[in-house]
Amino acid sequence: MGKQKTVWPTDREIRLRFILFAVIDAASVQGVSAEVLLPAHKLLRDSPTEAQLLEALDKILSADEMYGFRFAPGSEADELMQSWLIPPIED
Repeated sequence: MGKQKTVWPTDREIRLRFILFAVIDAASVQGVSAEVLLPAHKLLRDSPTEAQLLEALDKILSADEMYGFRFAPGSEADELMQSWLIPPIED
């Protein structure tokens, strides 16, 4: 029986996890329902894929209570969210 190879998350996935944690925290303060936040929080305990992390972020940020939410402009989290979550404007 061979050893099972450990798969480490990428730097991008680690950053997304931290961003998701911060968004969950902010959303709970803003009054986003537990039905939206609990699955996202549970996802952090698992080994989520990048697609799962982005989907969880999208669900939380789509809540009415999160309208206009943004990290501090110029921060790394804000830049990452702007580049990952907002589709580029095409001419």
